[in-house]
Amino acid sequence: MLQKLQIENYAIIDKLEIDFHRSLNIITGETGAGKSIMLGAVSLILGKRADSKVLMDKNAKCIVEAIFTNLSDETFQFLAEEGFDVYDELIIRREINTSGKSRAFINDTPTTLKNLEKISENLIDLNRQFELLDIQQANFHLAMIDTSAGINDLVDHYKKEYFEFRKKETELKNLKESDNQAAKEFEFIKFQFQELETLGLTSGEQKMVESELEILSKSEELINLSDKTNFVLSSNENSISDQIRSLAREWEDLAELNPTFKSIQEALVSVENELNEVISLSEEAKNNIDADPSKKQELESRLNLIYTMFNKHRVKNETELMSLHSEFSESLRNFNSRDEQIKNLEFSLAKLEKELRAKAENISSKRKKTFSPIAKKIMKILDSLAMGSSRIEVRHNDTNTLTANGIDDIEIFFSANKGADLKPIKEVASGGELSRLMLSMKSTVANQMKLPTLIFDEIDTGVSGEVASKMGKLMRNLGDHHQVIVITHSPQVSASAHKHFHIFKEENKKRAFTRMKVLNTEERITEIAKMLSGASPTDSALSNARELLDIE
Repeated sequence: MLQKLQIENYAIIDKLEIDFHRSLNIITGETGAGKSIMLGAVSLILGKRADSKVLMDKNAKCIVEAIFTNLSDETFQFLAEEGFDVYDELIIRREINTSGKSRAFINDTPTTLKNLEKISENLIDLNRQFELLDIQQANFHLAMIDTSAGINDLVDHYKKEYFEFRKKETELKNLKESDNQAAKEFEFIKFQFQELETLGLTSGEQKMVESELEILSKSEELINLSDKTNFVLSSNENSISDQIRSLAREWEDLAELNPTFKSIQEALVSVENELNEVISLSEEAKNNIDADPSKKQELESRLNLIYTMFNKHRVKNETELMSLHSEFSESLRNFNSRDEQIKNLEFSLAKLEKELRAKAENISSKRKKTFSPIAKKIMKILDSLAMGSSRIEVRHNDTNTLTANGIDDIEIFFSANKGADLKPIKEVASGGELSRLMLSMKSTVANQMKLPTLIFDEIDTGVSGEVASKMGKLMRNLGDHHQVIVITHSPQVSASAHKHFHIFKEENKKRAFTRMKVLNTEERITEIAKMLSGASPTDSALSNARELLDIE
């Protein structure tokens, strides 16, 4: 619901603030007072483009702000999905600066005109003669049928499953289209995997091979050092081991005399044991050296192969190379499961398509039952609007192809005159006929169908007083279920208002300004009387105005 509209510095509007009623709002005023200008400002909220030509004061910016309440679930969903702050109130603002550049805001967050267009679809339905686009669209016809049939929840559930079905179709298509490329990738990855599998690299192997090669490169030096160690420690006469052993025996003779002497003797024995361990390790190191040239060549070949794999796969160490080996292995497993994926997906799609078709046929059956009743309802209302010769027919084609709307191709055809061929509504030329048809169609489902704020701009132009009176009643009935804003020159329509606004021009020496006021009962009588008889209403016109307003 449009709760409030504020307009500043737009055309001949310097400042205007309107608090709308939740039901039927009527706006009247003389031609040129600013009614269409006000709608131009509303169009900015709907995402229309503008430039600096709209500025009344070329040195100040234009601001149009609308506050909406009682928001629909679709509006809340849009705000959440697009990342806007979500409140019970929605504020949309447009600003146009002196250079003509425009800025848009949703709940004080900058946004795009595209977002305004999207969100406004659930907020305002602007209807003008020859611009009643929604009733000309097959989607609106289908929405009317579904609402009348009471199957909106059924259709919504079907649509969710349908889009899941299409998602799986796309997934299957992509899998199949990538099959040739996948085969090439499979062979390439398989080759690389087998190459690394053959390499058989183990953790720590690189450092181990590098260490062994370093030892082999210094084998002669190591053998000499081992021999020298054994000679110094034990092989020569008066070796270190012999001297330590001799000292230990001498201290052993005195060990009983003093605990310190005993400690010295034990320490020397320990030193002798450690020297023997050094001698043993030195000899073992010497014996473990493999001076066979073929061993060195083998190690060098292995290390070169490891380095080659590093360079080939652009990795820095064996950990990364072993990780890549695991990735190749996982990729091969995924490739091997591709055929199974395709088969499972085909089976799933076949099952889902069968279920969808059954649901679509059920929806189609329920829709067909409403064709005749809804046509009769619309024609009954048209008859009350002096279009008794008009005909409505719901035409249907079973496409047999699953779409988001099921298997039905539905469009409402219309003929305004007796004997005339039924045609699609979009081919109806008369604005007056379109206006009455639109009002009839929307009135038919007003208490069932979710509709945004409905704005009607002089759709009653050219109709007689009696017809206008009936149109006013229809609009008031619409207002019982939805917010309706009507710009009109018809006194009969004006009399139906829950809230009556009068728009007028106020002039000073320099320029004219648009003004608006809410009319009280007496002011409404006078305004409607003027619409009936002119600027100076007669007593008869005043009496007629009271009668229209049902005031004695």
